[in-house]
Amino acid sequence: MTFHLKNLRSGIVLPVYAPNWGRFLALPSSWLDNLRLDTLQVGRMTRCRWLVITFASTLMVANVSAQSKKSFTINDLISVSLESSPQVLAARDQAKAIKGQLSTARAIPNPEFEVGTGQQRSATGPLTVGNVSSWAVTQPLDMPYNRYPRVNAAEANLRAAEATRVAFEVETISRVQQRFYELMRREAEQKAAEEDMSLTKQIRDRMQIRYDVGETARFELIRVQTEFLNAQIAAESSKLRVEQARSQLRQVVGHQLPADFTVVAEQPKSEVLPSLTQLLNEVQSQSPELQKAKAEVEATESKLSFEKNSRLPRLAFKASQYNDPNFTDRLYGLQVSIPIWDFKGGQIAEAEANASKAKNQLNAQSQTLDQQMETAYKLYQMTSYQVKILSSEVVELAASARRIAEVSYRYGERGMLEYLDAQRTFRAARNDLIKARFDLASVVTEIQRLRASPEWLAKIESGMQ
Repeated sequence: MTFHLKNLRSGIVLPVYAPNWGRFLALPSSWLDNLRLDTLQVGRMTRCRWLVITFASTLMVANVSAQSKKSFTINDLISVSLESSPQVLAARDQAKAIKGQLSTARAIPNPEFEVGTGQQRSATGPLTVGNVSSWAVTQPLDMPYNRYPRVNAAEANLRAAEATRVAFEVETISRVQQRFYELMRREAEQKAAEEDMSLTKQIRDRMQIRYDVGETARFELIRVQTEFLNAQIAAESSKLRVEQARSQLRQVVGHQLPADFTVVAEQPKSEVLPSLTQLLNEVQSQSPELQKAKAEVEATESKLSFEKNSRLPRLAFKASQYNDPNFTDRLYGLQVSIPIWDFKGGQIAEAEANASKAKNQLNAQSQTLDQQMETAYKLYQMTSYQVKILSSEVVELAASARRIAEVSYRYGERGMLEYLDAQRTFRAARNDLIKARFDLASVVTEIQRLRASPEWLAKIESGMQ
């Protein structure tokens, strides 16, 4: 067997025969040294390859992990909140419990069975002695004047429970949207604050150079440094407000949302709402809070009718048979329960008070919702006007004034203080625009909650399926 040994430095290949190990060991020391060096180099190259492969694998795993991290849209946040909110889950359980009560109200009364047995003995004369037995069946009759009010009250309670569930879910959607747009607002303010800090830092550095060469006074340098410190404080404060908004959003959605969640940025939609009259009509027709109040009025009225009808006799059909050694007796008849002593006066008075209370609460709820809608609509008109004026006039004029002041300052026509004043005016106008836009989104969300937006109701029904 022949082995070939190659010197990597000289490139010479030397055949080595297996039987002649002595000749191989007798090779020159320079060849053996080169062989050791080449072996060490190969080992280092192998280790380097393994390090490169390991590092690349780590980067790929980190990249896959980063790609698998989900960003939540506003619809995703709403879905998570509806599935995990304790109030929503409790309202759903309450609706299921009321369904059980409706089933109980519709049930037919169970019959009553009586069975007896014994012995007959003569105590005075020669009578037949033997075993005796008896049985009886009593079937209460569910009269219509009792059944219909009872079932109607249970159905009205079920509608009230369903309206309560819908109201909780609408409220949940509203709170999630409010907190989501609050986070969007804080992130927009943070971005603007960081831009202000970067620009102010450039101005400060430029002013520092001019002060060092003696082209400006120390007073202007101090003013610029003060502006930079204020911008830095505003940037740090904006970061804290973003974290606070994230925490509040997670608190509303639920702790099923991971702590390091990310959201897909979404600007508020500019919606054109219908007239106030139409909105008020929608509130009266489809508000879940009013639907709940109306159902409670129907339930209390049905309860009052049931208590009044309870003064009427209750009937039951009864059949019985008695067997003794001599005779068999069969009896059939009606069992009547007549309210002689208890005329249900206390129950009727309580039901009348509850019915009156429910009607008053319905009227109060209707008036409250109308007032809230009118207030929200006026606020919507005001914020819409603010957004229109700020975006089309104020911010553009402030931006133009800032550009003119910057150009004038560069050409030496105006001082640094005037440029800073123009910058401050633009910053204030831009922040007012950001605030007005998200205030408008908040007002629109409140109006959608009051009117129970059909889009929201569709989301709720799709989540229940």
